[in-house]
Amino acid sequence: MVNLTAIKNIKNSFFVLPFKKRFHQEKELSFEEKQNQTLIDIGYKLKRFREKHSICLERVAIVTMIRINLLEAIEEGNLEKLPEPVYIQGLIKRYADAMGLNGEQLANLFPTEKTQETNKKSLLNLSMPQLRPHHLYFLYVLIVLLSVSLLPRVMSSSLILGKKSEINNYRKEKNHSNLAQASSGNIKTEEKSTEKITIAKLEKQNKKQSLAVSVIVKEDSWVSIKVDGQIAFEGTLVQGTQKTWEAQEQLVFFAGNAGGIFIPINNGQTMRLGKTGEVKEVVFTPTDTKISQSSNTKN
Repeated sequence: MVNLTAIKNIKNSFFVLPFKKRFHQEKELSFEEKQNQTLIDIGYKLKRFREKHSICLERVAIVTMIRINLLEAIEEGNLEKLPEPVYIQGLIKRYADAMGLNGEQLANLFPTEKTQETNKKSLLNLSMPQLRPHHLYFLYVLIVLLSVSLLPRVMSSSLILGKKSEINNYRKEKNHSNLAQASSGNIKTEEKSTEKITIAKLEKQNKKQSLAVSVIVKEDSWVSIKVDGQIAFEGTLVQGTQKTWEAQEQLVFFAGNAGGIFIPINNGQTMRLGKTGEVKEVVFTPTDTKISQSSNTKN
């Protein structure tokens, strides 16, 4: 007699149990493992198709403009040598299109993080509870209660803010008035200082406007010199004498023999004070020169 139970156990051990194990393994695969497994399958298909049509990898690299090391990584299913998953999809599409396959379809088989996130979002949307009318009613009541309880606080805070704004405006106006007063005071002080400066400049100019009188004696002559109201010299100047007197306001030159006195003027020229034996009085100031008429003449 054949033991049927033993045969069933053998079948289960060879067929059912490995299938269950494979099912659980696939169920327990992580996202990275799924990516790796999918890449291995895609790479195997591409490599097999390439070798079947006797196409070298260098030619594929030239047509697709993809480096050979990246093409080898795709065929080997090596994720570590490849860039981000989004770029891997693009490389698969270009490789498959160059082989004459449906590149877009083959690239979409490779999972990326975006597809995983969209799946999670869809699951979350499905798991969210649906809102009912009584839920909305309770929410409306809650909003009304909160608004009633918070209204006094909002009103008080608005009053406080209004008072603060009034205080700030008052302070600003006061600061503006203080600044205006300070600026007017500064303007007055500046005007006073400018007046002082102009007065000082005028005084300096007046001081600078002094006069100097030089004389050249070509004939003996008695002279009297008054500088700013004081006698600076009185006596006879001998022929060949050259002298200079300086004054701030006035210099009075009195000559007994005006014809022997010469005064230098512009361009190296000299001016004879008068005729020989003529008595003359000349008053020099910084702005003017006055020569008196002859009083008497020596015979």
